[in-house]
Amino acid sequence: MDWKRYYRNECAAPGARETLERWVRTADDTSLVAAVERGAVLSFPHTALAYAGPLQARVVRGLLDAGVDRILALGVLHSGSLEVYRAALGEGGALDRRAEAFRAVSGAFFTEESEARTPLGAVPLWRPLGARGTLRADRHGLLDAEFSLDTFLTACRAGADAFGRRPIPVLAAYVGMTRDPASGSFSVAEDLGDWVRSEHAAGTAVVTTGDLVHYGTGYGEAWGPGGADRPTLSAALRAEVERCLGAALRDGDRSRAYALSRGRLLNDQREILPVLATTLGVPASHALLSFELSDYAPILRVAPPCFVASALARYGE
Repeated sequence: MDWKRYYRNECAAPGARETLERWVRTADDTSLVAAVERGAVLSFPHTALAYAGPLQARVVRGLLDAGVDRILALGVLHSGSLEVYRAALGEGGALDRRAEAFRAVSGAFFTEESEARTPLGAVPLWRPLGARGTLRADRHGLLDAEFSLDTFLTACRAGADAFGRRPIPVLAAYVGMTRDPASGSFSVAEDLGDWVRSEHAAGTAVVTTGDLVHYGTGYGEAWGPGGADRPTLSAALRAEVERCLGAALRDGDRSRAYALSRGRLLNDQREILPVLATTLGVPASHALLSFELSDYAPILRVAPPCFVASALARYGE
């Protein structure tokens, strides 16, 4: 599935601009504005536009109303299809080759472009000063097919247009491996988290994206209650997400949170949560502000059940 093309086509479809602008204009949520002003990290999904769009619009409106000068957006690097990622994971592979592969795909990556070209127009991109080993420009094509922040950047442009403003500059930093699969060390996560904290000053908001659950057909064997109705399944999955977030942010148990993410949930924030635990400091609070199971069976053309969670969350105060 070419997700980059799929999501771009959604945002380029007739009526998408009007819909996104309407969602931003009507997303008046003072609680999100207050959260941004207190330094919380807002987390939004990157599911299909009908599911993620209203939640992303709430985040964009909160950022606009908070008057932030720039946005640091931590994206997911969907690296499972990358050979270098598989080499780093490969148990039984030569340790020196695994270490070399881990160095190549660990940390966070940003493009050297000066703007993101969305279907609705450009969004300016800012670059970090003094980028280091765990945060660097992508010069090897790791981001060529990446899509996790594409709809959000489009929503940022739509939100600015809705209120006749210039788009807020964004640093789109896509988080690759932050846990060394050979040693289990989270030193990369800690280093990256320290950098994010140093940038998370007045005027700079930090946001992130993640689909916190992938469940059912196409995502491995279902583990939930057999034959459970959708509300029961949603409650069970939400409780598991709460355990994962609590392990990472409240308890600082990165290993347990990582295991929960890679296990039942298939949570694609598995590499991001250890970073945020360092950025926010432990213990940090979290709140699931919205949690819905989005039906991906017709999108993937598979038999149901096939769900991806569309969740809006707040990390930290």
